Amino acid sequence: MTINNKDGKMIIALEGRIDTNNAAQTESEIFAAVDGVSGADIIIDAEKLKYISSAGLRVLMKLRKSINKELPVINVSRDVYDIFETTGFTELLDVRKALRKVSTEGMTLIGSGFTGDVYRMDEETVIKVFRPTISFDMVISKENQKARNAFVAGVPTAIPYDVVRVGDCYGTVYEMLDAKDLVSVIAEDKTHLDEHIKKFAQIVKNMHSIKADPQKFGSVKYETIGALSYLASVLNDEEMKKVKALYESIPDRDTFIHGDCHLGNVMVRDGEMMFIDLGTAGTGHPVFDMGSMYSLFVDRANDNEAIAASPVLRPFTKDEIKRIWNVFIRTYLDTDDEEIITKAEQQIEATSLARRLFMVIAIPGSLTPETLAAMKQRLFSLCDIGLGDICF
Repeated sequence: MTINNKDGKMIIALEGRIDTNNAAQTESEIFAAVDGVSGADIIIDAEKLKYISSAGLRVLMKLRKSINKELPVINVSRDVYDIFETTGFTELLDVRKALRKVSTEGMTLIGSGFTGDVYRMDEETVIKVFRPTISFDMVISKENQKARNAFVAGVPTAIPYDVVRVGDCYGTVYEMLDAKDLVSVIAEDKTHLDEHIKKFAQIVKNMHSIKADPQKFGSVKYETIGALSYLASVLNDEEMKKVKALYESIPDRDTFIHGDCHLGNVMVRDGEMMFIDLGTAGTGHPVFDMGSMYSLFVDRANDNEAIAASPVLRPFTKDEIKRIWNVFIRTYLDTDDEEIITKAEQQIEATSLARRLFMVIAIPGSLTPETLAAMKQRLFSLCDIGLGDICF
């Protein structure tokens, strides 16, 4: 047994066999370590555990009762997991199977989002690799549950069926038999670019007609307001107030919101489009989803470096990128009225810029100081104008 204390967590690594011969000694060693640490989260690492008997399981149950909170048991092999499951301990403890290890070497990058990158593994599967800072407990497990809840609610989405390790990152695997990402579909058929974008816009609009259960999906607006403190290194107090006021002015809705809605998070199978990457899904006003498209196809439409770095934008010329947005916004709003479109774009831009501030925290170095300064200047000029009544 080895014990490691790090970042407020005590990781107890069990090894070999734990049975009637050594259960008492194991219990003594565990409780001696736990008694010396106050307030730490206890995690049992079972990567090197070969076998555990009922005597060993009782030690873990006694520990669970002693700390009076969740006791994760991670990296459990298939054989040991069967013991936990057969004895019913998977209902009593947070038991997690060991994750298989996957390499993205040789895979094709087909999309990038706020929380990670999506690769094609083979003809049948795609994998989303989360950024190293993304927590399994805080984000990934919740994203997988959101995908299942969204599917039940009627959102066309793929359901992840496996969680893997990719180096120091987590990944989720989706079954996508004969599916292609929408970006590739459009890039290979640019003569029908308008038709593809119109269909995408209608799918997004249909998604926004779905009412989401607030018990299963949190409010994008209020979760974002609650996270504004993370921007303390980016905004001063006065700027923080302006951004908060901007979010507070957005009307509340129980509409289903994808959270990172753009072409790179859509797969096409048998002509049907389905969404992936639902980690930031929630409820709220559609302006949040429109901001994701705006951020890519308007904010970065004239930035050669941004276009070259983005697998979503890279296959298209600047004129095509601008056309994609133009067709999308007109189809979604169902209007060619320039006054309405201009007003909507201003409201979407403000929301998009406010959201992009979080990229500075989530992906350090993603914005140059010059880009950040220009972005803030534009954002606060829009904050001073105010959103007014959102026109969609």
